[in-house]
Amino acid sequence: MSGIDYDDEWITKDGNHVHRTAIIHPNVKMGTGNWIGAYSVIGGNGEIRGVDQKGFEGSVWIGNNNVISEHVTIQRPYTGGSATVVESNCIIMAHAHIGHDAYIGDKVEICSAVVVGGHATIDDGSRIKMRAVIRNRVIVEFGTTVGMGSVVTKNTVYNTTVYGNPAKEH
Repeated sequence: MSGIDYDDEWITKDGNHVHRTAIIHPNVKMGTGNWIGAYSVIGGNGEIRGVDQKGFEGSVWIGNNNVISEHVTIQRPYTGGSATVVESNCIIMAHAHIGHDAYIGDKVEICSAVVVGGHATIDDGSRIKMRAVIRNRVIVEFGTTVGMGSVVTKNTVYNTTVYGNPAKEH
């Protein structure tokens, strides 16, 4: 027996389950049925060169029924009225990073240690495998699989598999 009382580690609020060590900033709007893992930080300021860290006004929107594992970071945009978005039914595994102004569609799988750059789009049903890097402002189209360890520097094509450095369709 581990002796851990899991009820003491999780806070259930507004239909979401958040580990006590997770940080959810006030700029985050969240649906219901989400699980937020230990030491995750959601809504922190993005890393944008030349802007005042005190001037961030953007938000993060999280849909419903997502699993956001431990040590995940999801950054907010600089501009008020802008949002970093994670739609519904996604899984974002441990140590993944979602940059400011990114859009993550429905039913997306983001595996461990993936980095999604700012302003990137990951369309519905896409799967980003372990340690892949998605460059800022790139669009990963619907249903795309990005192979493990890949570096995506250009937009992908609908429902394809890409891998390598730089990632190419195979």
